[in-house]
Amino acid sequence: MSTSPYQLAFALHGHAADVRNLCSPSPDIPLLLSASRDGSAIVWGPSSKSKEWDVKLRVEGPEKRFVSCVGLTRWNGQAFLLLGSQSGILSSYTLPSPDSPPPADDAPLEEPYHTLVEHRQNLCCLDTSKGGLIATGSWDKTVIVWKDFKKALAIEGHEQAIWAVKFVGEDRLLTASADKQIILHSLDVSSGRSTPLQTYTGHTEPVRGLSLKPDGTGFWSCANDGNINIYSFDRPAPIRTLAGHTSFVYSISAFPDGSGAISTGEDGTLRVWSETELVQTIPHTSNSLWSCAIVPSGLASPYIASSSSDSNIRFFTKEERLTASAEERAEWDKEVSGRQLDKSQVGDVKQSDLPGIEALGREGKKDGQVLMIKNNGVVEAYQWSQPSSTWQQIGQVVDAIGQGRKQLYEGQEYDYVFDVDVSEGMPPLKLPYNVSENPWIAAQKFLNKYELPSSYCEQVVEFIQKNTNGVTLGQGGGGNEYVDPFTGGSRYTGATSANAGPSYGGGDPYTGSGAYSSTPAPPAQRPNGILPVKTYLSFKQMNVNAAKGKITQLNDEIKSSNPELAITDEEEKTLNEIYALLSSPAVSLPSPETKDSKERYDPAVFLGLVSKWPEDKRFPLIDLARCLAAISPLFGSTPSVPQVLIEACGLNTPWQSSKSRETNTLLSLRGLANLFSTANGRSTISNSENAQSVLGVLSGFEWADWGNRKVVVSTIALNYSIVALSSGFPFRVAGDLLNLIVKILQNEKDDVETIYRASVALGNLLVSPLAGNLQVGLIQEAKTSIISFASAKGEKRLKDLAKEIEGLGV
Repeated sequence: MSTSPYQLAFALHGHAADVRNLCSPSPDIPLLLSASRDGSAIVWGPSSKSKEWDVKLRVEGPEKRFVSCVGLTRWNGQAFLLLGSQSGILSSYTLPSPDSPPPADDAPLEEPYHTLVEHRQNLCCLDTSKGGLIATGSWDKTVIVWKDFKKALAIEGHEQAIWAVKFVGEDRLLTASADKQIILHSLDVSSGRSTPLQTYTGHTEPVRGLSLKPDGTGFWSCANDGNINIYSFDRPAPIRTLAGHTSFVYSISAFPDGSGAISTGEDGTLRVWSETELVQTIPHTSNSLWSCAIVPSGLASPYIASSSSDSNIRFFTKEERLTASAEERAEWDKEVSGRQLDKSQVGDVKQSDLPGIEALGREGKKDGQVLMIKNNGVVEAYQWSQPSSTWQQIGQVVDAIGQGRKQLYEGQEYDYVFDVDVSEGMPPLKLPYNVSENPWIAAQKFLNKYELPSSYCEQVVEFIQKNTNGVTLGQGGGGNEYVDPFTGGSRYTGATSANAGPSYGGGDPYTGSGAYSSTPAPPAQRPNGILPVKTYLSFKQMNVNAAKGKITQLNDEIKSSNPELAITDEEEKTLNEIYALLSSPAVSLPSPETKDSKERYDPAVFLGLVSKWPEDKRFPLIDLARCLAAISPLFGSTPSVPQVLIEACGLNTPWQSSKSRETNTLLSLRGLANLFSTANGRSTISNSENAQSVLGVLSGFEWADWGNRKVVVSTIALNYSIVALSSGFPFRVAGDLLNLIVKILQNEKDDVETIYRASVALGNLLVSPLAGNLQVGLIQEAKTSIISFASAKGEKRLKDLAKEIEGLGV
């Protein structure tokens, strides 16, 4: 391997969240694929205008969920981009020709050509063979091999999540798992069978990445133990172990010329290896470097690329003509040196024992060696660069950083894994939790797993919220910048976006990371079925400060045009109480099940303000109402709330499309859905008068006019069906709920999520006490619609639900 060091070439900025996976599908064709937690995948290629690369294709996953991995395959002469998503779906998209111009910024996103639903959890890794086979690995512990986009065989040999798969020709497959093992399997695709040939040991923690040696004799691996292992196919133990990383190693990629490999990990470094030693360490500005790839450059030496939690992809090169300018490289070095490192990354720091800056005059012992010095009272970290024989500053050491390191439990990543002491003399129980999850769902899963009484649920939720420093309105922690749920930007406008999926208050219980378990609490469980579903869905995300600023701005405008409508002193006091409530940490919010929460604001004053403001200016007030509906028992106990929300967006008047009407309608509908989040709200929206009014308005609307609000209408129907499972739903309104469900099922032709929620609503009705009094003809029509839609879309969760509903004897 050449001794000249890699230097920064350029960075790609097309993603808006962590870039979890990179794939360079060919050692000869300059092409890079990237997958991101922003729900998209991008195909990158060289630009005709500069040395940097362009977006050749951008697609979104079928459910706009995290995209975990990407790949490329050819089928029937056409190249396809492959996406593996957090919801377990494998989807494909046709690739444009290499000489196609970059897509326009406003070009419509491509729809998936194939959507394959077999995995039950995060599809986090995939690989393709030259012959067109596809292998996918999942947190559900299984590997599926696909031929012609059909399931050919499944492998279930691992005990925990699958983190990496790699074809060895057409008839063998390597799989790596959180169970610390790597297994080589023989594949017989024609018979649908596989046979384990060899198990490779040597890692002491979950194995995260695999890469084949170009000579075909073995492979490289990396793991959470911080080590890089090199294996020969015919030996179970590694022939060599290389150490250097100081934390989890997420990705490994071997050079096509056999000279070594590169790796990235949680220590924020990209490292270059020969087969015997560490050659170069490239520090970055962020901790989590999720993936790396060797990318053809068209010159003698390829690029090496890394992807990061800061949403960027960075290219590095040995070719002098491809390097970034001296100014860009100096700026990069400055950013790296300003990085903050916590003690967990470099060890405990005792300042009195540290040398001064004079220690930098001595040579380092090996590439990547970290030296800490004391400089004017600040602890600075430096790293030895063997290629340049210099110490490079890589940051300042602090007590802690804003976001903790991911933890693994049963092979899966979590933000937290708590030890919960349940009883004296018993070992603590493990409670895993991600900040994107709904804490109530996480608590219920924990209680179900350990067969603990459901009465502990509220106590467990309080424990989660206290130990995650409070999560406001279902948002994740970690100091992430607010993203406007309507525009995707940081401005608060209330404008809707067809591409912005709804916020489900922390992971959609049906398709997301907090996927609804098909094994609910024991008393409610139906054998081998999904129904009944008892988890209310809500839309909770909000930036209170942004709403407050917008209301102030709009009030100033109203003062000059309609002073009689401006906010009064009493209304100002009420708004300030509401801002304080919505900004409170979750642990201090009233229990959603309480009847008397002793909240201090006056709902009647606030609702009066909502009603009196002009239609084109009331959207931030409706947004406050939406969030109050989700967390405030006092708001939920106010009988007029459903009607005010209906009138606030003009749902009780003939529909006339306008930007303000569409925004107000979306927010009002979400507010109605959120009322089911508290016991008082459920009682209010489900009383006979309000239920009849809400269901009548929703059923009387032209379905096509709902636009991107259809899923919210379906959610309201689902939440009503959960109330119907108990005695809390008025008998005489059951027919109105069935009519709405049937209307959704008969009119929606495209959106799977809308149909799925309406189908769950129907299923809940059919297992509720109301089932025997519903119109049999309407039920049969609804069943037929579900079965037809499930067959047309081919999605497994919908097909399973349709089969269960078909078997209900009603």
